Amino acid sequence: MPETFKPKIVFVDDETEVLMALKRIFRRDYEITTFDDPSAAIEFLSKNKVHLVISDMKMPHISGAKVLAAAKELQPKSKRILLSGYSDMQSTIEAINQGGIHAYITKPWDNTQIKELVADAVNSVILEVKNERLTIQLHKKNKELEELNRLLDEKVSQRTASLNESLTKLSTASTKQRRLLHQVIEMISLIAAEQRDSHYEDDIRIAKQCRLLGHKLKLDKNSLTHLYLAASLHELGKISLPEHLLTIPESAMTNEQLLTLHKQATKGAEIIDTIPSLHDVSDILRYQYEKFSGNGYPGEKKAEQIPIGARILAIVRDYDKYISGAFSKKKLTPRDALLAIKSLANKTYDAKIVEAFANLLANIPPGSDAQFCLTTDMLKAGMIIAQDIKYANGSVLLTEGSLLTNAAIGRMELYEAEYDFSFLVFVIVPDINK
Repeated sequence: MPETFKPKIVFVDDETEVLMALKRIFRRDYEITTFDDPSAAIEFLSKNKVHLVISDMKMPHISGAKVLAAAKELQPKSKRILLSGYSDMQSTIEAINQGGIHAYITKPWDNTQIKELVADAVNSVILEVKNERLTIQLHKKNKELEELNRLLDEKVSQRTASLNESLTKLSTASTKQRRLLHQVIEMISLIAAEQRDSHYEDDIRIAKQCRLLGHKLKLDKNSLTHLYLAASLHELGKISLPEHLLTIPESAMTNEQLLTLHKQATKGAEIIDTIPSLHDVSDILRYQYEKFSGNGYPGEKKAEQIPIGARILAIVRDYDKYISGAFSKKKLTPRDALLAIKSLANKTYDAKIVEAFANLLANIPPGSDAQFCLTTDMLKAGMIIAQDIKYANGSVLLTEGSLLTNAAIGRMELYEAEYDFSFLVFVIVPDINK
């Protein structure tokens, strides 16, 4: 939003002194409108959008409960706070039931407390508006992509009259389509990452690891492309989840919360299903939470019925969750994360793919652009540091782009032994022949 933007607050109280005091507290950070006449306040709300309405309870003719009830009907997206100078439980209950109040403040108020409550209420409204705007934007981009694919299909059909000419033009159009499709997928991934307050770079790291593991398992070129696209969008459906759910570690979730989280896979698949040529991608998203032994989500497939892309994604995704602390507040070392994955082989995960992933971590192919997180006992001289390595106190040991040497590995091992600390090192393996 522009730097000059100020959220709009309406104060309603029959005491002029109270309105003046409230205006002094909030006028610097907010656009304030005050009313000592509840009827005038309701008339204003019928014509002007605001973020927050704060009303006194006890006023002549029209109570605060009725003012907030009217505010709820006229501006359901705004927040409402009740302000009262007397203890009347029945009136408070009426305000809660009729006005859907966000908070309740008694007079005399504490300035710090009322500032915090107002900031929380206003920020909630702004975040909800932002969420709605991003959802609309994503829906619009999906529609544009559908139309784009339709136009491209028509264009290809029109150019099939001459075989030699059509082959040349089809190759050109196909290359452009793939490039454009990747750009649109990247845009969708960026929007989704911003919405769930995460990092697009993390999604791409997982996608590149999936593609490398798929290559090791000898998937064909189209399957590798579908796997990469699905992995880069594997949390797309999280834009539909309640914001508070995204802050809870999975190990602390109830069964109902876990089910809600897993339903994001279906939501993401439904979004991608709007693109007819990407059903293989949507299937990977849809079945990424299925378990190899059955009883996963949505509970329709098991074992090799599950698309191989979904089986690959599940392992790489969960390995990253273990080392990032998404499963619990404690981050596991890559070694312990791999052991956790192995313990669920042929239960949650396909044992053959688990074995291939473990082998990949131990023998990262040279020349790959995929980053991997390793512990010191998994490092080898010649690897390139992909992210700064830091001591426990935050100072930098090795900077991004540094070439890893046996001496550097030895220093890290000595430091770990002396300070009971574990380095988590992101690396790539260069091709020494280039």
